[in-house]
Amino acid sequence: MPYEGEKASRLGHVGTARNEAVKEALQRWKITTARPASRDAIDELCSPLEDLQLVGDPADIDFSITVDGSDTEVEATREHPTVKVGYLRVAGSMVRLDVFRSLARVKYIDPRDVRRSYTDYAFDVALPGSQLARPGMSGVDTWRAELDAFLQSSRFDSSTAMTLADGLLALHGTRGIPAPSIALRKCPNCGLKAEDEATLVVAVTGGTCPSCNQRLYLADVLRTHEEYNVEGSNFTPLGRVMSAAERLMSMCYLNYFADTAPEVLRHTIFITDGPLALHGTIAPLKRRFQEHLSDLSGWCAQRGLVAPLVVGIEKGGTFVEHAEQIKGLISPGYVMRLTNKYINRISGRREGNRYGIDEFYGRRFIYRTRAGDPLVITILPQPDLPPYDGGTESESFEAYPTLRLICEVLDSLRTRMYQHAVVPVALAHSAAALPLGVGRSVLTMMAQQNIPGLKLDIQAVQPPTYFSKR
Repeated sequence: MPYEGEKASRLGHVGTARNEAVKEALQRWKITTARPASRDAIDELCSPLEDLQLVGDPADIDFSITVDGSDTEVEATREHPTVKVGYLRVAGSMVRLDVFRSLARVKYIDPRDVRRSYTDYAFDVALPGSQLARPGMSGVDTWRAELDAFLQSSRFDSSTAMTLADGLLALHGTRGIPAPSIALRKCPNCGLKAEDEATLVVAVTGGTCPSCNQRLYLADVLRTHEEYNVEGSNFTPLGRVMSAAERLMSMCYLNYFADTAPEVLRHTIFITDGPLALHGTIAPLKRRFQEHLSDLSGWCAQRGLVAPLVVGIEKGGTFVEHAEQIKGLISPGYVMRLTNKYINRISGRREGNRYGIDEFYGRRFIYRTRAGDPLVITILPQPDLPPYDGGTESESFEAYPTLRLICEVLDSLRTRMYQHAVVPVALAHSAAALPLGVGRSVLTMMAQQNIPGLKLDIQAVQPPTYFSKR
């Protein structure tokens, strides 16, 4: 690492470029992602939408609710570059699709009509990074306490009192009956491993470890504290919090409508930015989402309702790149199923690898819209069927009864504003995005002005000499 202000030589790269060992290493490697398969191989995996089961009328879908998040980590001050503050914003956008569709038939669109076709709601939080702590607490304990406060105070919608903490308890309960408490696998304080589900439990108010007598938080269920970094960036656990918050927010909407107005589920599509999956320390929640949404689908079937239309849409990554490569081999209006064998082939994993069983509660498909561009989407399977651990049945089109209906709805929501974009996701991202540049400077200034120790240091710093009066 250079000293501050120290610059590298303009010819500093020459030695590396001429090094034979470096050249030999580069020549030994190959890209693991396979070349696109042949048209015949892809044709075997594709089907026109018209050949798939249709469980409802796309014209009956009047609303879309989309959740997206944005996170950033800033240095508190130039004088404290290792002191980090994390900011997180999660937003939900509700689009009235009937209004939106009517605008598509108008020659000249009034922007005010577009704005009236949707509403959004967002909540924000600041989380402590390295070298920030509450008085008398360690950095990791401060992270746990602040994250718990965030879950307890963040309502998924301004018109309800239900918080993300309530959603987490509902996720671990049964349909309409939230769990009173959740079992932990290990104490974050002393490392005690639970022998059964009654050893370490947390309710909405927390709990106490029977071994060390230290406080437990409901937020400990997410286990993001396991990735907390005392001395460096905490962007990874911040991203885990964002992913969990996005999916809890979507689930809160689903449960709210199921409890108060089940008919709304018949007319609403629920969109998540990114795949229906959870990774890292929050991956164990995948099983809870899978079971909870399966129960909800069964509950809807008993009442003559279509299973909840839940879809994840990806904007980037390996599968989006691959979809772009092979789109010429998929006819418009066709959807492609991705078998485990095909996934392992394009991702460079070994043959027989059991992909997605620990992270995904939905299964990926590639849909080439009638406009011609590909969408990588994740769809929920039929009740009680795991999307990636159900053998050949989980790879079939028949296992995803809402697939055709969701694709037809997405066809009507395409936009050319961005590549692989649909309008609800673009609107949700607009409400959630934390800007770079000036916006990042403002968030940095917030940290400087509100963290007491940093504020004192800033006042003591003299302006640089090149700003001094002569």
